[in-house]
Amino acid sequence: MEQSLALSLILQKEIEVLEQIPPLQLLIRDAVIKRQWADYETLMHSVSEIGSHFEVLEHERETVFKNMAMEDESFHSWAERLPEKEREAISALYRKLKMTSLQIKISNDTLMEYLREVKSTVSGLIERAYPSRRGKLYSKDGIEREADMRSVVVNSSL
Repeated sequence: MEQSLALSLILQKEIEVLEQIPPLQLLIRDAVIKRQWADYETLMHSVSEIGSHFEVLEHERETVFKNMAMEDESFHSWAERLPEKEREAISALYRKLKMTSLQIKISNDTLMEYLREVKSTVSGLIERAYPSRRGKLYSKDGIEREADMRSVVVNSSL
C-alpha cells in the first residue's frame, strides 16, 4: 500500500513535469516559423531541463516499481493485484502519463516534419538557382562536403 502510494506520487509528479512541455512546444514552433533563433535556443534549453528532471523521476519510478513487482511483470499485471479503488486510481495516472507523452511525441514529430519539408523546399530552390552545384558542395581539396543552407544571395553580393 505504501509503495503503491509512492508510485502514485511519482506518476503525478511525472505528469506535472510533462504538462510543462506542450506550451513550450507551441512557443518553439512559433520561434521557428518567425525565425527567432535566440528564443528557439532558450526554449530548447528549457525543454532540455524539463527532460532531465523527468528522467530523474522516471528512474525513481522504475526503482519503486521493481521493488513492488515480480520479475518481468508488466505494470498492468501488477496493477491487477491491487484493490479495485487503488488499481483504478493508479491506472488512471499511468494512462494520463502515457497520453501526455504521446501528445508530446506527436507534436515533436509534426515540427520535425515541417522542418524537413522546409529544408527540402529550400534545397530545391537552391538547386534550381544554382544547377551547377547539383546539390553538392566541394572543399578546396575537391572533397565533397555537406551542403549548408547559407544565404546564397547575401553571400554572393557581399
